[in-house]
Amino acid sequence: MRFTAVGSLCMLTLLGVTGCSASKSESIPVESVTTNQAQTSVEPNSTETAELDAAPEAREPTRIARSFAEGLPSQELLRWSEIAVDAMAEPPTDFMGMIWPIGAELDETPDPQVFDGDPFREHAPVLSPSETDEAVLYFKDWQSGLEGCETGEVKDFDNGADRVERWIRGGADVATAPDPCFDSRAAVAAWTSEQGKQDIKHIFLHESYHALQNYLLKQCAPILGREEDSMNELRWFAEGTADYFSMYMQAQDGGSDDYVQQILERAHLDLLGDPGMSLNANTYVQTAAMVLMIERGLITEEKIIDGSYFHNCDWIDDFDPSRPDIAAVFDDFDKIEKSGGRYFYSNQAIKG
Repeated sequence: MRFTAVGSLCMLTLLGVTGCSASKSESIPVESVTTNQAQTSVEPNSTETAELDAAPEAREPTRIARSFAEGLPSQELLRWSEIAVDAMAEPPTDFMGMIWPIGAELDETPDPQVFDGDPFREHAPVLSPSETDEAVLYFKDWQSGLEGCETGEVKDFDNGADRVERWIRGGADVATAPDPCFDSRAAVAAWTSEQGKQDIKHIFLHESYHALQNYLLKQCAPILGREEDSMNELRWFAEGTADYFSMYMQAQDGGSDDYVQQILERAHLDLLGDPGMSLNANTYVQTAAMVLMIERGLITEEKIIDGSYFHNCDWIDDFDPSRPDIAAVFDDFDKIEKSGGRYFYSNQAIKG
């Protein structure tokens, strides 16, 4: 499981998880089932070889979403989920989106003791006890109904569901991307009382991209024979691409084309407050680095948006900070200029 804390958007890996104003839950979850994967089978040559020769029947992809928050209908959350999944070149078979509200902050610093080691802050409840039970059950039911997960993945379902339940009941300010198995992913988030609707949309789309990145550190570690923590220096690229995707998708959904300006403005303002910050500081500067890399021809926007960089583990080597071209990005990401109300990397910064 990968989570992002609001503001810092730091990503952690959680094993064993198949994973504002008062809120009112809706009684029926919204579900959309697409059928762009045709059912296929191989006809055996004889009845004796039928069982061996028949190919497994392809499952129809499922897309479901549930909002327990007032001001965000489940149908709208489903649409956010669908635009994220539809952008992918290789989407998972199943995808679920879920959002629930939490109230005022009860502590200013994360308290891992409350959430069994998870670094979140407690918030006052918004949902009623029955609505809380309903939200907990929604995640559990979705997870338990999944098909195609391997035995080793299924055995961790209970632990994962228990963890999500602690977050919901404890008012954790969590936003994360549960992935019970490779073909079944989710994006879930607690909507705090300080966040507006556009804020939670941004967070949800960011987390959706993490859910749709097929090969992150968790998946690549065993493939490459490396410890996951030994690749932490690659998190900047996973976070930068996720936030670029979110900014891009929000602009597209709203009929706007100013997302690059918004990306550079955010980073520029942060850099004014802390000119010496590193590229590992936060997602604002990491997303700006994506703009610089596109300008330099190191990556393409198309491959960010459709998730192609994460179709295998090559990105671990391709974007290693020890490479000279990537080290140069670390040196120059902060060279954002402003003129005539526009933010940009100068030709000199682009050339490096």
